[in-house]
Amino acid sequence: MKLFKTFSRLIFLIPLLLLYNNGSASPVLDSLLQKREIELDTISTDGLIMLDLAISSAYSEAQEYIKAQEFAEKALQTQNEKEYFKYEGEIYFKLAYSYDWQNNYIKALEYYDLCLEALNKPAKKNIALEGQAYGRKAGVYKNQGNYELSYENQLLALTSAEALNDSIKIASSLYHLGSLFFYQNQFDKALEYYQKAQIYANSKGGGSDRLLYACLAALGTTYEGLGLLEKALEYNEKSLRKAFEIDYKTGKAYALSNMGSTYMVLEEYEKAYDNLTRSLTLKRELKDKWGMVGTLRSLANLFIEKDDPKAAIPYLEEAQAIAKEIGSKPRQLEILDHFAKAYKEMGDYKKAYEYKDAFTILKDSVLNETTLEKMGKLTSDYEIYKKENEIKLLKKDKDVLEKEKLINQLYYYIWAVLVLSFGGLLLLFISRYRTQKRSSELLTEKNEEINRQNGELQKINTLLSDTNQLLEENKAKIEDQNKALESSNEDLRNFASVASHDLKEPLRMINSYTSILKKRYDSLFDERAKEYMGFVIDGVIRMEQLLNGLLDYSRVSIRGNENYKLINSKDIIDMVKGNLRFPIIKNSATINVEAYEEFPIIRANQVQMIQLFQNLISNAIKFRGERLPVITIGFDRKGDFYTFYIKDNGIGISKENQEKVFEMLTRLHTKEEYEGTGIGLATVRKIVERHKGKIWVESTEGEGSTFFFTLPVVKATENVLASSPR
Repeated sequence: MKLFKTFSRLIFLIPLLLLYNNGSASPVLDSLLQKREIELDTISTDGLIMLDLAISSAYSEAQEYIKAQEFAEKALQTQNEKEYFKYEGEIYFKLAYSYDWQNNYIKALEYYDLCLEALNKPAKKNIALEGQAYGRKAGVYKNQGNYELSYENQLLALTSAEALNDSIKIASSLYHLGSLFFYQNQFDKALEYYQKAQIYANSKGGGSDRLLYACLAALGTTYEGLGLLEKALEYNEKSLRKAFEIDYKTGKAYALSNMGSTYMVLEEYEKAYDNLTRSLTLKRELKDKWGMVGTLRSLANLFIEKDDPKAAIPYLEEAQAIAKEIGSKPRQLEILDHFAKAYKEMGDYKKAYEYKDAFTILKDSVLNETTLEKMGKLTSDYEIYKKENEIKLLKKDKDVLEKEKLINQLYYYIWAVLVLSFGGLLLLFISRYRTQKRSSELLTEKNEEINRQNGELQKINTLLSDTNQLLEENKAKIEDQNKALESSNEDLRNFASVASHDLKEPLRMINSYTSILKKRYDSLFDERAKEYMGFVIDGVIRMEQLLNGLLDYSRVSIRGNENYKLINSKDIIDMVKGNLRFPIIKNSATINVEAYEEFPIIRANQVQMIQLFQNLISNAIKFRGERLPVITIGFDRKGDFYTFYIKDNGIGISKENQEKVFEMLTRLHTKEEYEGTGIGLATVRKIVERHKGKIWVESTEGEGSTFFFTLPVVKATENVLASSPR
C-alpha cells in the first residue's frame, strides 16, 4: 500500500517533466513548487528527493543556477538526514552542474567526482549520467586550461555515449573534443571534430536544437581561425538565426559575439561594435562570466584595431579581473596578449614587454607540445580499447555459435532415437534414409559454419595485426623520445663548463676594461657619462650573479644522486652560520636553533645541503622589515620524513605568490628594493626534489614567513654505521 501511494504521487511528475523537456520551464516550476508546498508534510522521502531534483532541473533550464543549487542542496539534506542514498549520484550531479554554470570550478569538480564515485557502485550504475558527469568535468578542466585532463575525461564521455548508441551524446562529446583543439589553435583538427558533431546532431534521433546551434557557432569561429571569412560569416549567421528560432538566450549572446568578431576582421567596425555590445548586455544578464571575458576582450581588440588603444584598457582591466576570479588560465592568456598589444600601440614599450613576458610564462603552463602529445597518446589508447572490445565481441559470438551448433546436433540425435524406438521395420528403413539425408545436410551446414568461423578468425587476426602495428609505432616513438632526452641531458651536462668559462670570460673582459676606463678617464667624464658607466658596471655584476645562479641550478640538475653520504645536519647549520657571519653581524640578526643537539643525521650531498640552508637563511636576513631579523631553525619527524623549518619575522609573502616564488627567474621586488636573480628558491626546490623531498612556504604579509622542506629519514642500520667509531 505504501509503495502504491508513493507511485501515485510520483506519477504526477511525469507530465510535468515531459513539459520541462519541451522547454516550458515556468509552468513546470509553478506546478512543482505548488506541489512541494502542499505535500511537504505527507510526501515520502523518495518522492521529496525526486521533487527537489525536478525543481533544480527546471531552474537550471531557466538559467537560474543559484536557485537550482538551493533545491539540489535540499535534496542532499533530505538524503543525509534520512540516510536514503538511492539518488546520491543524481544529487551530486545537480549540485556540480549548478556550481559549474556559476563558474565555481573548484566546487563543481568536487561534486562531479562525488557523483562518479557514487555511480561506480554496481547497484547505482548509470552509464548515461556517468557520461554526462565526465563530459561536464571535461568542460571545467577546459575552462581552467588543463587540456590534458579535459581531453581524457571527454574521451570517457564519448565511450559512454557510444555504449548507449546515443546520437546526441556522441555529437556533444565530439563537439567538446573539437573545442579542446580550437583553444590550442589546432583549427584543422577542431574543424574535423565539429563537422562530425554536426553530422550526428542532424542525424535521425540526434535532433537537439541547442546542440545543432553549438555546432554551427563552432564551425563559424573555426573558419574564422582558418582565415575563411566568407564561410565564417555564413555559419555565424546560421547560428544566430538558429538561436532566435529556438529562443535560446545564451546562444544569442555567443552568436552575436561571434558575428562581431568576424565583422571586426572584415574591418566593418560599426557592425562589429553593435553586435559585441548587444552580446555583452545579454551575458551580463545571464551572469556568464566566462562569456563576458571573451566579449570584453573582443571589444578591446576592436579599439586597438581602430587605432584607439587607450579606450581598450578599461575593457581589458574588467576582463582580467573576471578571468582571475573564475580561475581561467586560457582567458587570462588572451587578456595578457591584448594588454601587450594595446600598450605597444600606445608607445609604452616597458608595460608592453611586462605583459608579453607574463603572457609567455603563462602560455608555457597552458599550451605546450607535451599536452598535445599526451592527448595524441590518449587517442591511440582509446582506439586500441575500441579494437580490443571488438575482438572480445567476435570471440563471444563465436562461442555462442558453437553452443547453438551442439544444441542442434543433440536435438537431431534425440529425434532420430525416438523414431528408431517407436517405428517398425518400414519406419526403420525410412529413418535410415532420412538419417543419411540429414547427415549430408549436417555436413554441408558444418562446412558452411566452419567457413564462416574461418572468416571471423581472419577478421580477428587482422584486428590483432593492426593493434600490434600500433603498439610497435608507439614503441618506436618512445625510443625516439628517450634518445632526444639523452641528448638533452648531455647538453645540460655541458652547460656547467660553458657557463664557467665561455660565458663568464666576456664579462670579465668588460669588467676589466670598464674599470680601466673609470680609473684613467674618470676626470674627463661628465655626470651623465659617469652614470652610464655605473649602469655598465652594475649590469656586469648582475649578469655574473645571474650566471652563477644558473650554474648552481644546472649543477643540481646534472649531478643526480652522486656524492650522497651520511652527514650531520648540525654540522651543515654550523657551516652556514660561519659562511653568513658578515650579513648576520651587519643586520644584527638573531639565529635560534631549536633542539640543536637532537638534529638528525641525513643522507645527502653536503655541498647541496649547504646551498639549501644558506639560501633560505640569507633570504630570511635579506627580506627583513623594520624589525631586527629573528630567525628560528628547527625540525620535526613525521613517519619516514624529517620536516625542517626556517622561520623569520620579515616582510612576508602574499598568498597568491607563495607558489610563484619557487619558479625560475621570478622576482617579487625590483632590484632597487632587494638585490637578487630570482634563481635562488628555484635552486632550493630542485635540491629538495633531488633528495626525494618537497618544499613549501606559509606566510602572512608584514609578519614573516616559514619555509618548510622534507628529507627522508635514514634507515636505522645506516645510522648505526654513521655513528660507529672508525
